[in-house]
Amino acid sequence: MPIRKILKDTCILAALMILAVFACSIIWSGLTAEITLVLALFVLALLITVVNFLMDEFLSLSIIVSYIVKYFVFSAMVMLFGFIVGWFFPSNFWMAFIYVGIVLVLAFAVDAFRVQRDIGYINDHIHKEDKAS
Repeated sequence: MPIRKILKDTCILAALMILAVFACSIIWSGLTAEITLVLALFVLALLITVVNFLMDEFLSLSIIVSYIVKYFVFSAMVMLFGFIVGWFFPSNFWMAFIYVGIVLVLAFAVDAFRVQRDIGYINDHIHKEDKAS
């Protein structure tokens, strides 16, 4: 089983476990600060995913420019969302840039790995077709 599938399945399973445990906790004890935080993170992730999809669909930017634009757009979204839910105050808003930077670097690494894998897959098929001809 490839490592990518293991990591993907782990993340999906962990998210389902978190949601199931929190659903039971909400029923039994109501919303706690921890549950509210994680649910807010899920909402923020959904918003960022939708904006990322829309940017990829409607903007034609180079990869570097795309990541720079996304960094600032996502940082602004995290700051705004953070002010709304009380994560940030005017004195520590700059932390959004650090959080978004860390997540974007990780996302870039995953994206680069996926692109390299796709390139290898395409090249393998091209070479198989060349040999068959």
